[in-house]
Amino acid sequence: MQWLVVTDLDGTMLNHDSYDVEAAKFAVQLLQDKNIPIILNTSKTYAETITIRKALGINDAFIVENGSCVYLPKSSFEKPPGATEREDYWSIILGVSHQNIDEVLQLLNLAEDDAIRLSQCSVQQTSDLTGLSEQQAEQAIAREFSEPLIWQAGEVSLADFQKQLRQHGLTTLQGGRFLHVIGDCDKGNATKRLVSCYRDKIKTIALGDSVNDAAMLSVADISVIVNSPSNHQLQKHVSPDIQTQEPAPKGWREAIEKSLEQIQLIEE
Repeated sequence: MQWLVVTDLDGTMLNHDSYDVEAAKFAVQLLQDKNIPIILNTSKTYAETITIRKALGINDAFIVENGSCVYLPKSSFEKPPGATEREDYWSIILGVSHQNIDEVLQLLNLAEDDAIRLSQCSVQQTSDLTGLSEQQAEQAIAREFSEPLIWQAGEVSLADFQKQLRQHGLTTLQGGRFLHVIGDCDKGNATKRLVSCYRDKIKTIALGDSVNDAAMLSVADISVIVNSPSNHQLQKHVSPDIQTQEPAPKGWREAIEKSLEQIQLIEE
C-alpha cells in the first residue's frame, strides 16, 4: 500500500495572505521520512510550482493550473502513453492551451469592465492584486493552460459568460482569489490520472481550501479542508474527513498529523 498526499497550495499549504509556508516544513519532513510522496496540485503555473518545490525540497510529481497538466519525474516514472517531454518530466496534458482560451475570450469579446485578466496585467498590477513579489508575479502571469479572472460584472452576466464558454469546450473553476477559465479538466481527474501511473496500490490524502479543490477531495481516501476564508464555498460541495482549526501553514501541519493518525488506524 502506497499513500500519497495531494495538496493545494494557496490557502492550504501557503498562508492565504502572506504565502508563508514555514510552519508546514516540519510536516513535509515528516512525510518524507515515511516515504510518502507530496503531490502539489495547484492553480499555479509550471514555473511557480517548480520554484516552490525546490524551496521545500519536494521532488515528486505535480499538477498545475487546476488539473490541466500532470508532470511526472522521468527518474521515477516510465513514459505514460500519450505523454510529452519537458525538461526532467513527462507531461500529461489534460486541458487546453492558453492560446485556445485567449482565442475564445477574444471571440466572446470579453469587456475589460467585465473582468480583469491576469495574463494581461503588468507585473506591478499582478503584485498589487495578489501580494506576490515581482519574480512570483512574472511566473504567475505566464499561463499555459488557464486564464485567471477577477470577475466584476455580476452573477447574471457570469452565468451567461459560463454558458458561452461551455459552447466552446471551456469551463470555469472558482479559486481563493480568481475565477479560472480552463478546459474540460479539474484537480480530481488529474489526481486519478496521476494515480494510474503508479504500479503500487495507491490511497490518497487530499488537502484543499477552496471550491476548485472539491473534485480532488471527492476522489480522496482521506479528505481535508484547511481553514481559510474560502471554506464557505467548498463546504457546500464536500463533507471532509478532517477540518483544521488553524489556517495555513499551521493548518497544513495540523492536517498532516491528523491524517497520519487516521492512516495508522486504517492500517491497524
